[in-house]
Amino acid sequence: MDRCEVKRCRAEAGITYLGRGVCVRHWDQLTTDDASPTLREVLGIPAAPVAAMEEAMEPTTSKASKTEPEPTSGRATKIVKAPKPSKKEKPAKETKAKKEKAPREPIESPVVFAFRLSEADRTRIHSAAGPAGATKFVRSAALAAATGDAKAFEALVTQAKSNLK
Repeated sequence: MDRCEVKRCRAEAGITYLGRGVCVRHWDQLTTDDASPTLREVLGIPAAPVAAMEEAMEPTTSKASKTEPEPTSGRATKIVKAPKPSKKEKPAKETKAKKEKAPREPIESPVVFAFRLSEADRTRIHSAAGPAGATKFVRSAALAAATGDAKAFEALVTQAKSNLK
């Protein structure tokens, strides 16, 4: 095991993997997560199923026994750890029921009604309508005035006065 056992490699073996010598360059290259082919395939070692490896391994109680290197002939040895078992699956969370929105007034054929305002007038409308209510406020005021609904118009004026305070 003086040389790396990867074909056509003449580098000195620095790591012993399953009884086979591997140079540090090939070790780094073939043990990454996305390595293809894997180190086992290159060395001609059949891939062992993960479940069989987990059954064969005995749980250890001390941390020192996991990290102690095997006695070798003075070469560096890297210990290969088994993958950690996956976490238990959590039960699916219950989805909350969505709040029902109030039905909108049906509009047969919606149209846009636009007009120009100065910034000062726009600011007055926003402050009178309250937060996020300017469009509804202006629409209600225009319809109340157009239909002659004095009560609705008075209610809007009262709302505007309370928002301006």
